[in-house]
Amino acid sequence: MMRPLIHFITHKILHVDDSPNRIALGAAIGLFIAWTPAVGLHTLIVLAITSLTKANKFVAVTFSLFFNILTAPLILYPNYLLGKIILNCFRNGQSLTQEQVFALFKDLFASGSVITNFYRIEFWQKLVTLLMSIGPELWIGGFIIGGPIAIAGYFTCYNFIKWQRKNPSRGLSGQV
Repeated sequence: MMRPLIHFITHKILHVDDSPNRIALGAAIGLFIAWTPAVGLHTLIVLAITSLTKANKFVAVTFSLFFNILTAPLILYPNYLLGKIILNCFRNGQSLTQEQVFALFKDLFASGSVITNFYRIEFWQKLVTLLMSIGPELWIGGFIIGGPIAIAGYFTCYNFIKWQRKNPSRGLSGQV
């Protein structure tokens, strides 16, 4: 299972014909956008930003795919929790209870519902309901969590590419 992933990283990302800076910037942009709740728009946003920054589009789109139907709850729920903490410092209004938020997530990400209903209008209606109910929390949490992840991704990717290009005989698989 890890072998195809390692092959993909070493042959498709590390050997992209581009500078380490542009590749790492693409990785950082992709990771940052993956942490936003812009479901269905990640690729378009990534392509727009990479066009402006001259970052590597292929790498950025690839890293933005970290947000997918399997990882979405693992990304969105921590975003919500952090965003709620931040927003509660500035507002006096009522926010949703923990049970209401769990019900929204459960309704959207119930076993098999995302995979089987992705192309159905009901799924997108549930997603819009979720985003309308807790959208500000998701965006604020996504920016706060996504920022450090993107920065760490940039430096990790940049340094790893520089190291790998200086040591081409040493790959991820440990073979010399």
